[in-house]
Amino acid sequence: MKAVTGEQMRMIERRAVEAGVSLDSLMENAGLAVADAVSVRLRDLHGVYGSRVTVLAGPGNNGSDGLVAARHLARRGVKVTVFALTRRPEPDEKRALAEQAGAGFVSMASGEANGGDGIAALRDAAARSDVVLDAVLGTGRARQIEEPLAVMLRAVAAAGAEVVALDLPTGMDSDTGRLDPNGLRASATLMLGYPKIGPLVTAGEGACGEVSVLDIGIPDGLAKDVTAEALTGQVAARLLPARAGDANKGSFGRTLIVGGSANYVGAPVLATRAAVRSGAGLVYLAAAEPVYRLIAGRVDEAIYLPLAAAQDGAFDVRAASLELLSHARNMSSVLIGPGLGQSASAVQLVEQFVRNLPEGVPVVLDADALNIISRVPNWSGRPGGVSAATVMTPHPGEMSRLMGISVAEVQADRLGAALAAAKRFGATVALKGAATVIASPDGRARISPWVNAGLAKAGTGDVLAGLVAGLLAQLPDEMPDHSPGSPPASPPDGPFMAASLAVYVHGLAGELARRQVGERGMTAGDVAARLPAAFLQLETAPR
Repeated sequence: MKAVTGEQMRMIERRAVEAGVSLDSLMENAGLAVADAVSVRLRDLHGVYGSRVTVLAGPGNNGSDGLVAARHLARRGVKVTVFALTRRPEPDEKRALAEQAGAGFVSMASGEANGGDGIAALRDAAARSDVVLDAVLGTGRARQIEEPLAVMLRAVAAAGAEVVALDLPTGMDSDTGRLDPNGLRASATLMLGYPKIGPLVTAGEGACGEVSVLDIGIPDGLAKDVTAEALTGQVAARLLPARAGDANKGSFGRTLIVGGSANYVGAPVLATRAAVRSGAGLVYLAAAEPVYRLIAGRVDEAIYLPLAAAQDGAFDVRAASLELLSHARNMSSVLIGPGLGQSASAVQLVEQFVRNLPEGVPVVLDADALNIISRVPNWSGRPGGVSAATVMTPHPGEMSRLMGISVAEVQADRLGAALAAAKRFGATVALKGAATVIASPDGRARISPWVNAGLAKAGTGDVLAGLVAGLLAQLPDEMPDHSPGSPPASPPDGPFMAASLAVYVHGLAGELARRQVGERGMTAGDVAARLPAAFLQLETAPR
């Protein structure tokens, strides 16, 4: 499902009109869809008939959508009162129809109505309502919310009512997801036509509540040139690698994982467990000899490769590089970085190994490998820097170092940062965090739906990196991405597909862990253990 900016949504609506669907039809469709969604919520509470709904209407199309919803709800026996928080256009056909259906109407645009008595009436109506439908601004916010609107929104918030936002909570920027200090937080948000990109990338700063996307009758194909999309279960299911019944372990690829150091022996183990559970046929774990002695056998299914080390435990860089390169030639994917450390020998090993990898071998750069290459000037422009078959999995701190910007700048524009890094390095980039962003060098992007504080734990990134590597081994570069409306893929597409699928499955496994053991106590191992259940759920869900 494509994810759009405010301007892209307006462009799509213009195209819909050109295709023969009037704006009034879209408005009527939107209002009916919203009324249906609100009716479901009321039914779950104590029934639709006799329920109370307060509609907050603004001056534009969002307010008109709310008035259409008010009309349909009133016809279903809901006691609807519309508070127009700003002046509505005259004549107002949508208001007239809502009043004919039995909805009450209060204009807060006059000085008397928005005074003390008017504000008290608004707060009282909201407090007595089963649902407050926020149809004030939607995607139409252009400047900071000021008085008198601000005091009205504060009055509604103080009432403690369940707020359902129509398209976006009032005060939220559709492109950045930032909420105005005077904005109105919602328990649920009913986005119209397409999800809006800002709240997806920022997880809505918690202001959107439960998000649903409603069909409002926009013809197919009008968003064909939009390059960002929400990473849904349907998208992820289409990316699952095929598994033939007569296959053998060689059919599902070979993954090599390079990592570990004296202080971080768990990271490569977690990555290896995830790669094994990804469905890869063979998984190899390479570590310096002293680390190998600590981790050998911790993953029964792995094949262990001890790497030459000096007496102090540092890599024997020349011997270790040659050993790794000899194995890499037979690998379907390579992951380097989990727990590797940033010792002088680790730095030299990363530089020599990554630069000399056989052309076309997909590689995942994670953790310390990213920190190491961020310290090498012009890495992306150097021969052997990265290849198009590379996936980079930075968290915001690592992205900050890679791009030479602050963490605050990364977080202020996560989508932009991920796309810029993908373009600079010519690699697929998965910027981790709440609502992980996956960006391709060709400008496509996917945004994960998963927001789970339980994943903010040591080791969960190692699980994701191992999962990416294991899936990358199973996805051939030439396999096309058949997402509806997506532009023709330019090979290699395997990295973007593997990263997208891994992020979704990793998030789903994290959600299963959160439900079963709680986000406070869940660990990276809990996430890795639930990867098979996540794959099974994805494989068996209705398409």
